[in-house]
Amino acid sequence: MNVDTFTLEQKINQIIVKSIISGQPFLAHEYNLSLPDNYSNDMCFQILGFDILINSAAEPYLLEINHTPSFVTDTPIDHHIKSSLIKDT
Repeated sequence: MNVDTFTLEQKINQIIVKSIISGQPFLAHEYNLSLPDNYSNDMCFQILGFDILINSAAEPYLLEINHTPSFVTDTPIDHHIKSSLIKDT
């Protein structure tokens, strides 16, 4: 089966954006509880782990969002991806 990876990536991006939009009020509340006097809102970030299932028809489905994703690296590719993420963050 040929998979249009561009369309698949767009669908995954839509899932992520919609999830962040729906969770934004909660994240803002948590941020304000931990840093109530930070009026510029520039002292905090959060790394979220999105688990996406892709079925046999190449349709993505959100399984869960982890607010504390694992940074354990079991393979060289896993190490490369996660170390790059931490460096970029």
